[in-house]
Order: sequence, then C-alpha cells, then structure tokens
Amino acid sequence: MNLYFQITYFIQLLHSIEELSTGFHKKWYFFTMHFWLFLLFEICFSLFWGLVIFTDFIPYKRELSEFFLLLMFANGVQHVVWFGWTKKYVPGLITALAHIGWFVYVYFNLV
Repeated sequence: MNLYFQITYFIQLLHSIEELSTGFHKKWYFFTMHFWLFLLFEICFSLFWGLVIFTDFIPYKRELSEFFLLLMFANGVQHVVWFGWTKKYVPGLITALAHIGWFVYVYFNLV
C-alpha cells in the first residue's frame, strides 16, 4: 500500500519540477508570485509530504497519505480545468494528467 503513496509523491516531485521550469509562478490564475516564494513553497510542501510518506513516526500516516492522494487528484483536475479555460498549455499540465491517471488506477485497484 505504501508504494501507491510513494509513487504519488514521485509524480508530485515531477509536477513541481514541471511547474517551476515552465513559469507557474507567473501564470497562475489566482495570483502571481516571485519565483523564490514559489520555490520555497514547493520545498516545504515536498518536505512535509516526504516525511508523511517515508517515515513511520507520523500520527495518522495512513489518513494523511490518503488525503495526499486525493489532494493530488484535485490538483490534477484543477490544471485540466485551467487548460480548458485557456485552450493552451498551462504549467504543470502534463504531470497533472499523470496525477489523474494514477489516482484512477489506485482507486480501482483498492476499492
């Protein structure tokens, strides 16, 4: 079971790299931000979820891991909706599709 969450985490790391390298911080529809601020967010976000996924001393590890999987699915859907609005590539779209596909795979293999 933990492998499902580890793969989700790996997809999220790729997603962060895609967003950082394609200017997500300048193009997001809610607000723009400095690159360093977005980078800091991505580092903190990745460190937090890495602790949850790869350590055993976190309380509610299973529930948090399941929430992470669902959160990444929602993030993927958000990118697809954003793409639908703009009708062009948006930063993070490729790996967002991976998040959606992985969630569907996990969901149908666990339910």
